[in-house]
Amino acid sequence: MKRLLLLVALVLAPLLARSETLDLVAHGTFNMNVPSGWTFSAQKMEENGYAITLSAPGETNAKCVVSLIYVPNPEAFTKERIQDEVLVAADQYVDASVEKKTVLRDFNVPNAFGYYCVFTDSSLVGKPAEHDNFKVVGVGEIRFSEDLTSAVSLLADDENGPEFKAMLAAISSIKIAKQK
Repeated sequence: MKRLLLLVALVLAPLLARSETLDLVAHGTFNMNVPSGWTFSAQKMEENGYAITLSAPGETNAKCVVSLIYVPNPEAFTKERIQDEVLVAADQYVDASVEKKTVLRDFNVPNAFGYYCVFTDSSLVGKPAEHDNFKVVGVGEIRFSEDLTSAVSLLADDENGPEFKAMLAAISSIKIAKQK
């Protein structure tokens, strides 16, 4: 039995994500599990927050951008307001998409809520993949607290592919620990 568990651990180890943490000072601590092989980078956006980018390994054409934004005047928010904001942001993709409509989907993030929509670029369907020219875009927003929100972009060539699923898993792993 121990050998079987060791074998399973050795096989699964390369698939496991690593954890990345950012100190958001007064806004808490950001933690995300990064898919195995993916690159994590974070750029401070002056005093407004961070732009976090996950890039798929090698020549894989997928990228996730999470813009953590400090809300300057903390305010109460509702799920309906976040849904409306996502629909407004998504509207720019509808006409050129295969879907021709917006469908809100729920980001599964603990202790937060957020929504996203996915669109397939109709002009790229059936064409070969081209680096940094993505066939599928997901656009969304996650609200973590009254003073911390994020805009999310999921970019890939296949909504049902492993890269898109890896990005959703990374998003679902986000945790914000507030300062005590």
